[in-house]
Amino acid sequence: MRPLLEIARLELRRLWRSRAVLALLGLSLAWMFATPHVLKSDGTPDGARELYVHFSLGGAFALTLIALASSAASSLSRERDEKRLQLTLVRPVRFFAVALARTIALVAVGAANLAVCAVVLAFSADTAIRCSRVVSPVMISPRAEAELMYDEFMKDPETPPEVKKTKKSVVLRLLTQKAVDNYQSIAPGETVSWDFGEVPGADSSRLAVRLRFTNDFDMREEVRGTFVYGGLSGVVSNITQAVVKVPLVRNGEEESPGAPAPRLSFTNAGETSLMLRPRRDINILVEEDSFAANLVRAYLELVSIMALVIAFAMLLGAGLGRSVAVFTCISFIFASVVSGDIIEQYPDQLETDRIDSIGLAITRAVQFVSRPVASLRPLAALSSDEMVEGGETAQVFALDFLLVPLVASLLCGAVMTRKKQ
Repeated sequence: MRPLLEIARLELRRLWRSRAVLALLGLSLAWMFATPHVLKSDGTPDGARELYVHFSLGGAFALTLIALASSAASSLSRERDEKRLQLTLVRPVRFFAVALARTIALVAVGAANLAVCAVVLAFSADTAIRCSRVVSPVMISPRAEAELMYDEFMKDPETPPEVKKTKKSVVLRLLTQKAVDNYQSIAPGETVSWDFGEVPGADSSRLAVRLRFTNDFDMREEVRGTFVYGGLSGVVSNITQAVVKVPLVRNGEEESPGAPAPRLSFTNAGETSLMLRPRRDINILVEEDSFAANLVRAYLELVSIMALVIAFAMLLGAGLGRSVAVFTCISFIFASVVSGDIIEQYPDQLETDRIDSIGLAITRAVQFVSRPVASLRPLAALSSDEMVEGGETAQVFALDFLLVPLVASLLCGAVMTRKKQ
């Protein structure tokens, strides 16, 4: 343990003497303070908070991630190319310890830099609003629904012949995507309901409904109606907002003890049919925690994601040359961000072109591997006042912050040992 800490201390001293830490902190703070003045929100507290979280904190995180990942990718490769790596091994320590110690040092710098940015965010954004746990309707998985739809879809005479000749795995993937976006139409005067199972805090006044309504042309329209959930109800009347939060209040009805969990129902009181996607557009929100507590959980997840990328970059530097390792690391980060949009925007969903099929397969593999980096779920939840779940934070911390760097460092040791021979 002592050699590990000593190597980490030396790496921290090197970064401090090079003024890289101060430069990174200065650039991050400049970004945090300049972004709200360059970009303008929609004038609402929600819009301002989204601007601060997504663009200010998110930009500072991206800047920190790229800078430290590049440093990690060049750390071992630079010393190996310059024949200075043996000077680091003045004591009988393993290559594994060198890689792990330097990863710890870089993560510590990133965590400290991001902590300062988070403190700036806490004093800049409107933190009075509380975050809510998001509860979605209880439905079968999109994959299971696609498998149920497959036989009927293939027997349908309106299904194009080229689709029927396509491999089952491709058709199931398309049906799975359609299942996620399946729309439900609600006619004027019609009442529909959804099962949410057991909702925590359902017997309190901390509940609200969040909905998104759209039509065939994806345009906003007038929405009027009433939500009822057990002994709670809420009225919605909206013609401007794309996303509406409807607080639920007591309506005087008492629920019977031991009764099954109620269903959320909506009655369309407007003059036009409404459309929504149950899996995406309707949720029950349960007010749970403060913005500050949510920010702490989001911070821990962001630092964990940073540790994952730095460990991966360190592994690249152990096996590749300096320039190649840095280029590969930055390319991977870029590919992880754009891979989802590439798949979503690809025009030929049947993948009849062999080259395109290979390209999409590689893109899907990158998307699957890089989901923790690309999704940045903590920022999205923080900006929309959604609760970052403690269980999710613990899982991400254990996997990305503890396990992945340890495994990557072991692999670094194995690779550098072979390079030495």
